[in-house]
Amino acid sequence: MVDASVAVMWFIEEMGHDKAVALAENGNVLIAPDLIFPEVGNVLRRKVRQGLISETQASMAVRRLPEAFRRIVPCADLNEIAFAMASKLDHSVYDAIYLACAMTAPVGRLVTVDEKFRAKATAAGYGDKILNLDAAYALVTTSQENDNG
Repeated sequence: MVDASVAVMWFIEEMGHDKAVALAENGNVLIAPDLIFPEVGNVLRRKVRQGLISETQASMAVRRLPEAFRRIVPCADLNEIAFAMASKLDHSVYDAIYLACAMTAPVGRLVTVDEKFRAKATAAGYGDKILNLDAAYALVTTSQENDNG
């Protein structure tokens, strides 16, 4: 599972783009809270306003985003646990929604580029459920090497 910070990278060539794409293309079962759609849309809109991407590029990304996920979890199903996590972490409920979503899958892990959030989550005991992009990419490439091996 990925948060909006990683999902945006699928569509925009910025640092980490190749690693983020590899996560999506490696046959990983991706789930996300329904919050991912407005969050990614908001980031894309901001990048259009800043002149970093075109309106056409952003529209295409918004249209294609749902195709990346096998399952979408309603935020209403995650809100209570996310609120408790956010209080424990002293962090936003928005980010905690993604971590709560990762916890709904037995082997689910959240991949994020938000190092501040990842550090807080790890310190609070959720380190087995959250990875940065580099660590997730390393797992994907190691898995591919083992499969081809």
